[in-house]
Order: sequence, then structure tokens, then C-alpha cells
Amino acid sequence: MLSNELRNHTLRRYYLDNCLAQFNFYGKVLDIGGKKTNKKGLFKPPTNKVETWEYVNIDQSTNPDYLCPADAINVQDMTFDIVILTEVLEHLENPEQVLQEVQRVLKEQGKLIISMPFLYPIHGDPDDFQRWTPSKIRQVLRQNNFLIDSLEPMGGLFSVYYDLLRIATGIASKNRKAIKNRILMKFIYPFLAQLSKILDRHFDYKMFWITTGYFVVAIKRK
Repeated sequence: MLSNELRNHTLRRYYLDNCLAQFNFYGKVLDIGGKKTNKKGLFKPPTNKVETWEYVNIDQSTNPDYLCPADAINVQDMTFDIVILTEVLEHLENPEQVLQEVQRVLKEQGKLIISMPFLYPIHGDPDDFQRWTPSKIRQVLRQNNFLIDSLEPMGGLFSVYYDLLRIATGIASKNRKAIKNRILMKFIYPFLAQLSKILDRHFDYKMFWITTGYFVVAIKRK
């Protein structure tokens, strides 16, 4: 049976869910831009070793713990062990100010998780301002006193093709109840997604430079 992960989501979301699921979360976690309700994807915050998992958002409908901008969070310095910025930086007019705020609320040696799209359609949430290359990611994190622990691509050339095709056909065919769209969702999309993953593994030499985006783990410097 074909997985719901590949039937209902882009490969970018599939890779993001997997990266988050493989990370060893612990202590107090702050999810900036995350949604307590109306979540995207299939990843669920773990409970093992996690004391608290709190959310910052400007959208009240997501039921955040802190209803505020990401650059002005009403918590004390060095409160959190881990801060998450997944699919957020591209939507910020002031990403470096937000990273300074993250630096403030993280404990020493605390970890920052970032994901950011690269070859992916413009998507407003409510707006979309930028895409960063690995060089830009390294530069900005270094300037804001973070040490990169890992920086990984999220899929390669064929994942990019698949996501662009899926999103374009989805925009063109919004009626999910139409027979052709039901066939796309149930059979065609999952088959193409599996094929794209296989081809990406075969041509993995291109993955870092031609990718849907990047998943980064960084550590706050002393």
C-alpha cells in the first residue's frame, strides 16, 4: 500500500518530517512559527526527554503559547534548550534580528534547528522574501554566533521536479473530487514520488546544489 506521506504531501514535507523525527529532542523546546493546531505534515513532537514544547506565532488561530513576533518573544534569557525555525526564515523581513532573539532565548550550547526552501515555489505565509544558499546560511549563522553542526540537502534534482510538478498541477486542478484529480492523488503522485526518491539516490552527487532546500542544526557558541 502506498504511504500517506507520499500521497498527501510534497517530497519537501516528507524530508522535513523525517529530519525532525530523527533528531534527538530534549529539555525545553521553542517552536517559532510552528502551529499547535492546524499543523502541516505528519511529524508530532516527541514526549520522551522533552520537558516542554511551546509555540511562537502571530496567527492566533494556531493557538500559540506566545502570540508575538519572532523578534520580540516575552521570555527570559537562556530559557530554552532547543529552538526550531522550520520553514520560517524565508517569510521574515528581518531574519537576522530573529536569529539574535533566538541567540538570546537559547541556553549556552543550546541547539537551533532550521529548514529553509531553495528550489521551491514562492509561497506566502503571509509573505515570501528570500532563498539562501549554503554559503549564505553559514555566513549569517556565524555572524550571529552559531556554530553549524550539520547542513544537509532535502532531496535532489528529481525531488525538485516532482514538487514543482505536483504544486503546479494542484494549482491548476483545485477540485480534489474530480476523477482525474483523485487518480493523481491516489496513484500518480505516490508513484512519481517513489521514483523521484530512487533517482535522487542514484544521482546523489547533485543533491547538495540542486535541492528543494536545506536542513540545518546549529549550536549556540559560548
